[in-house]
Amino acid sequence: MYPGVIPANTEVSEPTSVMDVFPTVLKLAGAPLPSDRIIDGRDLMPIMTKQVSVSEHEFMFHYCGIYLHAVRYRPRKGGSTYKIYYVTPNWTPGTEGCFDEFVCQCWAPHVTHHDQPLVYDLTIDPAERNQLGHGDPRYQEVVKVVGQAVQDHLAAREEVPVQYEYINLLWYPWLQPCCNFPLCYCKEEENITEYL
Repeated sequence: MYPGVIPANTEVSEPTSVMDVFPTVLKLAGAPLPSDRIIDGRDLMPIMTKQVSVSEHEFMFHYCGIYLHAVRYRPRKGGSTYKIYYVTPNWTPGTEGCFDEFVCQCWAPHVTHHDQPLVYDLTIDPAERNQLGHGDPRYQEVVKVVGQAVQDHLAAREEVPVQYEYINLLWYPWLQPCCNFPLCYCKEEENITEYL
């Protein structure tokens, strides 16, 4: 609720993402979006205030770690929303989870790559139980449109260092300000705090 702007109990059934929080907060704060990078998120206020009825997200790219696994596609015109899987996790047989491994991994041999992507119409099949058949005219059109969007997305993407490498997960006590003794301590010297 945002008194005077968003009424209580407002529901939005349009697809949104956690990535949308950043541009929304910046817009509310009156701050500009960074111009030195591509921002995938969108300002949520137009949809929350019912100024628009359709999300700006035509495509939402779903990653597992650094690997693109699926794309959600909502055509600008038309009432259907599709989910296209290029890669799916190898679930524990008889389940919908990776219980043998505690958590699903993102790479082979823990996943299956699909030469012909799996396509679901989420509007009529939100549980993703019935794939569109390859003979369905929607299948070919969706795969073509999303395939081009994936190529454009990957071409525009800038590589960043892998955040989850072992070296990045280590704890460095000397980088902690005023750590617990005996690992480090703080001392004041000429108005400069040194971390030892």
